[in-house]
Amino acid sequence: MSSAADRTPEPAWLQRLPEPQRRRMREGSHHADPRRVGASIAIGGGLVFACSYGDGAVAEPWLSVLRIAAVALAALCVWRLFFAPAALGAPATPHRFAWLLYLGSVAAMLAGIAAGRALLAGMDAEHAAGSWIAVCVGAHFVPFAWAFRERMLARLGLFVAGLGVVGVALALTLGEPWGELGAIVAGLAQLGTISAWAMGARRARG
Repeated sequence: MSSAADRTPEPAWLQRLPEPQRRRMREGSHHADPRRVGASIAIGGGLVFACSYGDGAVAEPWLSVLRIAAVALAALCVWRLFFAPAALGAPATPHRFAWLLYLGSVAAMLAGIAAGRALLAGMDAEHAAGSWIAVCVGAHFVPFAWAFRERMLARLGLFVAGLGVVGVALALTLGEPWGELGAIVAGLAQLGTISAWAMGARRARG
């Protein structure tokens, strides 16, 4: 049986919170939980994929249907995470170099996007760029799973990156609209993964 002295001390910022807020942060129901903040950024990214691609490439009414689905999924995520908050459980202790890993992943993503777009432009395959961006965005989530010890991020990253790879392959072999359609589908997958994660958490009390 472990003693109180064996437990990892709470961070100073958490100790400064009033006890009700500390309790909510420990159980993962606080609105300022870092996982909620991070999820909100990913929700925005999914909407960008769904709403920035497809014009002139994906026929109506399918483009509108896909975008309405993306907005509905985003609304579900926001509702579940902030208005009917789900208790996510106690947050794991991040890796000691979590923020270095985070910054390195973002830098690698941006470099990969720039290099890939330049290569596609040289191949006269700019129409595949949207799906390539999805590959880079998805891949950059995977190190986050290790840095912040959140398995959902690994599923999210592999799913989005995998769909992006399929989109790039189809765009290179079949041409338009597959590159842009791949980006839209990757955005829907991003929103759907976050929705499933949020819906799978238990409803917070009080």
